[in-house]
Amino acid sequence: MRHDRFAIALLLSVAAVLGGATGCNGEKGAPSPGKTDAPYVVTQTLDLASDTVSGCVHGASLVKVLIELKPSDKGCTAEVTPASVCVAAGGVVRFKVENGCAALGDPDRPAVQITRPVFKRRLTTLPAPTGVPELFQNCVPKVQRIDRAGSQVVLCDVAPDAFEGFYKYGLTGQIVPLDPDVEVRPGRK
Repeated sequence: MRHDRFAIALLLSVAAVLGGATGCNGEKGAPSPGKTDAPYVVTQTLDLASDTVSGCVHGASLVKVLIELKPSDKGCTAEVTPASVCVAAGGVVRFKVENGCAALGDPDRPAVQITRPVFKRRLTTLPAPTGVPELFQNCVPKVQRIDRAGSQVVLCDVAPDAFEGFYKYGLTGQIVPLDPDVEVRPGRK
């Protein structure tokens, strides 16, 4: 008796799947590859220069980047989490620096400096833009001094007229240099 119930449930499931295989347009099936009179309309095409994208579509209005300073045989190194962020044009990037090294910084050289982001490439196959605006605005992108086990936060506004694409910024100062990236979406095309 148990097997009969299972067989009936399986049969009904298969029938439901096969019966619904005609698609969501009533009795019309999916269009054949060359057919153009089908009810399907493509409203937007993607024009990607590469398949290497972060997976974000719109970018976040606020992204948080953790910069952990750790001692190593090369000196004080920075570990950035996440290594790449996806921010919306006009959004904010929040950098939090946590120091696991000795106290860093002196009057001549900051402990950590976030260098000016440089536009690297578009997400589309359009030509590279000219006159790219400064990406990070309204921020002092440096931590002059930070004590051992201390932390500091730097907030940087992203230009509202930023171009959509990949940017590289640098981490320098009294640490081993590093060049993480920022992806701006949806920005100017």
